[in-house]
Amino acid sequence: MYKLSLLLSPILCRDNHQAGEVLPNKVQKSNEEEDSLHQGDHYAQVPNRALLELSGEETPKFLQGLVTNNILSLNSTSMQGFYTAFLDPAGRILFDAFIYLKQIQDFPPTYLVECDSRIVKSLRKHFTRYMLRSKVEIKNISQDYGIWNIWGKDLLKKIPDLLDFAIIDHRYKEMGIRKILPANSKPILPDSFTELPSDEYTIRRILHGIPEGVEDFPPGNVISLQANLDYMGGIDFRKGCYIGQELTFRTYHTGVTRRRILPVQFYRSDEPPPEKLSLNRLINLPPPPPFTDILQDGSLRHKRGFICSFRHNIGLAMIKLEFVNKDTLIVSDGHGGYYNMKPFIPIWWPKGTFEEIMVHQSTEKTFHNKG
Repeated sequence: MYKLSLLLSPILCRDNHQAGEVLPNKVQKSNEEEDSLHQGDHYAQVPNRALLELSGEETPKFLQGLVTNNILSLNSTSMQGFYTAFLDPAGRILFDAFIYLKQIQDFPPTYLVECDSRIVKSLRKHFTRYMLRSKVEIKNISQDYGIWNIWGKDLLKKIPDLLDFAIIDHRYKEMGIRKILPANSKPILPDSFTELPSDEYTIRRILHGIPEGVEDFPPGNVISLQANLDYMGGIDFRKGCYIGQELTFRTYHTGVTRRRILPVQFYRSDEPPPEKLSLNRLINLPPPPPFTDILQDGSLRHKRGFICSFRHNIGLAMIKLEFVNKDTLIVSDGHGGYYNMKPFIPIWWPKGTFEEIMVHQSTEKTFHNKG
């Protein structure tokens, strides 16, 4: 057993605090408070996760050319790790991942790549495609470890040694600690902590608008800014070249991202739109087929986005932001009917995200009208 001691490094994210129009009253933001079941000190095993171990003297250079974050910001003295993504040459996400630097004193370093277990074979094939003659060894150690999420108030004060074998998950300020443990073991925590089912981890990240894995990132269909990687610390805009960098930088420097993944709530046509994002565990709507198109009521031919994760009456969806505050959005239930759908802007998004889109739209319309 080797020791892993990790801490997420601060990553340069997009500063999107632009002045704009007042947020329309019809646009609701998600709740900052936790769902009642998630309040307090809890932990849950993260479902559907895998670990690949990469080692060899050329591993840093190899990974640096593949990921959106800066591998060279990690070093063997501060023991760091971060959230990132692997892109295709067109700049679209193939896999999102956490990368950890294994604690060793001697060069070369060894890295652990945590990814969705349903795409681990594809990720390994992706590595092989670009490895060529690089001196890199890849080993699947998924059977030996599990990933756990621990959250609550003042975690490091309550448990000073909690960061042993762990990192802080900075995608959202309340996501807590992401901890690697040997298979079939659980974190040892004070009595105030209660274990929740793995699906509650998924529900919690949906409520906070955190996309993850193949349910939210269909390989080759979403660019990194649409996936909110710029908001979640998943991109370093100062690093050098990597696969897919060109589209990422071009989108970033245009200043406008028209589509993003955000939380949504589903409701019946005879119900009023919800005023706030609210989970109802008594509702178990049959999930629509993966990545079902989102339509606008009264304009069924025009697609406004697609569905990602889906649990009970909530989910994540890729939506054109210009339609967030417009007429009813609907999605097929897969059985000939439709669900109504209400999107919400995550409370932790940088100020000005929605206003930026509306101002840009207004400018475009004025330009076309003058023409």
